[in-house]
Amino acid sequence: MYGVVSLSVRIMGKRQIGELEPSELVVTIMISEVASLPIDGENQNIIPAVIAILTLVVIEVFVSYLAYKSRRMRQFLYGTPSVFYEKGKINKKEMDKQRFNLNDLMETVRNAGASSLDEVDFVIMETNGNMSVIMNELSRPLSPEDVGLKPEPPEISYVIIDNGKINFGNLKKIGFNREWLDKAIMEEGYRSPDEILLMTADRSGKIFLQKCK
Repeated sequence: MYGVVSLSVRIMGKRQIGELEPSELVVTIMISEVASLPIDGENQNIIPAVIAILTLVVIEVFVSYLAYKSRRMRQFLYGTPSVFYEKGKINKKEMDKQRFNLNDLMETVRNAGASSLDEVDFVIMETNGNMSVIMNELSRPLSPEDVGLKPEPPEISYVIIDNGKINFGNLKKIGFNREWLDKAIMEEGYRSPDEILLMTADRSGKIFLQKCK
């Protein structure tokens, strides 16, 4: 059952292990209930439970596809974001509808790093229950563009050595080969990847290295 449930969640996608939409939460609860039946019961046949789980997976994938293609279906299944505060005005009607009180509103604002509503333009409850706070132009952090700077775009670092093992796929992805890796290791004072716990690198050749001991 562990294998079946793990495979089912994997098939349903990464959203299923993140913040769940209402329909996704229902399917997750149902799968856990069905999976527990052959585990708890004596001489319980596992086949009906597996069929039920796979049926739920097929339904969830199909419904998710419909929601992806249809805006109306998406709104029906997941609802729409709730705007609790917009540029100086509190939407009390929407807060009452979602049973969200003023203390919750202020706590959300403080968690976003603001000290009062004066620093905020929007407070929104997303369809998965997460809270989004959009700061106003006077309170948001300065960006390089604000001060006329144009920094270089960031490079993503990839794991090249993991506990002594070389990830040749990532090495190829950043455009380097084994010869470059051996040279980089020697320049850091190591003779073999076995001596390295973790090594990351980006396309520019910048590396981070941590030895095993």
